[in-house]
Amino acid sequence: AEHVLDCISLDMNDQGDPLPESIDRLENLAKQAKMEEIELDINFKDKSIQVVDELTARGPKASLFRQFQLLLNRAVREAFRGKGAIVIKAVQQVTLGIVYGGIYHLGNNQASIQDRFGLLSLIAIGTANMAVASTIRSFPKEKTIVSNEMASHLYRTLPYFVAKALSEVPLIGVFSCLFGSIIYPLTGLQKGKFKAFLGLVTMHAIASEGLGLMLGAVSATSDIALALFPPVLVLNIIFDGKNISEENTPKLLRWIPKVGLIRWGFEGLALNEFDGLEFEKPKGPPRGPVARTGEEALDRFGLAGKSLGTVVKAQTAMIIASWALSYVGLALTKQRYQKMEEPDEDDDETATK
Repeated sequence: AEHVLDCISLDMNDQGDPLPESIDRLENLAKQAKMEEIELDINFKDKSIQVVDELTARGPKASLFRQFQLLLNRAVREAFRGKGAIVIKAVQQVTLGIVYGGIYHLGNNQASIQDRFGLLSLIAIGTANMAVASTIRSFPKEKTIVSNEMASHLYRTLPYFVAKALSEVPLIGVFSCLFGSIIYPLTGLQKGKFKAFLGLVTMHAIASEGLGLMLGAVSATSDIALALFPPVLVLNIIFDGKNISEENTPKLLRWIPKVGLIRWGFEGLALNEFDGLEFEKPKGPPRGPVARTGEEALDRFGLAGKSLGTVVKAQTAMIIASWALSYVGLALTKQRYQKMEEPDEDDDETATK
C-alpha cells in the first residue's frame, strides 16, 4: 500500500516544489487510467476493512519507551556513522584551540584582564556557532522519511524528538572537552578551574544545540533553517552583555539578553576564570582603572555579585525551553494526509449513472 501511495504522490525538492519527473509520472498514470475501465468492488462495511482501520487508529503497537529505545539506537548509530563529518569537526576544534593558543598568552598583569575577557568571549561565540551549525539541519533533512514513518504509525513524535536530541549530546561533550583540553593550557587560563571550565563549555554547547534543534524543527526545509541562523546569531552577539549595557537597551528588546546564549555562556566562563585571581600593579603610570583582584575586574564589566548558580539555572531553563519549543514545532510542521472516507450512497448512484 505504501508503494502505491508513493507512486501516485508528488516528490518534492528542498524548496517544497514538485519534481518534474514526478509530475510526468502522474500524468502518464492518469492517461493510462482514462484508457481503461476498472470497476472497484469495495465493501466499506467489510469487517476486515474495519479491523484494519481500528488497528491504524490505535497508533504504534510498541510502548513509548520501546519506541524511544529503538529510535535512540538508530540516532546514535547515524550520528557516529558519519566518520568524515566527525573527523572534520574534530580538526576544527583542534585547529581553533591551537590558533587561540598561539595568539593568547595570559599572565597576571593589567593587560591580561582585557585579554581574558576577549578570549572568553571568543570561546562563547565559537562554541555557540559550531553547536548550532551542527544541529540546525538535523530535522529538515529527515522530515520526509520521518513523516512517512509516522504516517505509518511506526512511532510518535515525542520519542523520536527525545532520541534525536539526546543522540547529539555525546559528540558535543567530546568536542567540547577536546577543545578545552587544548586551549586551556596553551593560553594560560587560571589553574585549578579546568574541570569547571569544561563543564561550562559543554553546558553552553548543549544549550546552543537546543537552539539549533529549535530552528530546524520550525523550518520546513534546510534552506529556511540556514537562513534563520545568521540573524539569530547576530542578535546573540549584540546582546552578549559587553556590546551594549542593559540600561541602554531599548525596552522592547530587553528580553533578548535574558535568553541570550552567548551572554550566559560568557558570564559563566568569566565568573569561573576571574574568581580568586590576583593581578600585579602596573610598573609605569596606569593607563586606566587598576584592578588588583578578579572580583574588581568583574565589577568593571558589570558582573559583580553574580554567581555560577544563576548561570547554570539560566542555561538549564534555556535547554528545557528550546527542547520544548522544538517538540512543538516538529509536531506542528509534520506532514498530514487526507483520510479516505466511505462514499455516500448519493455519490455511488451519481458515479453509476
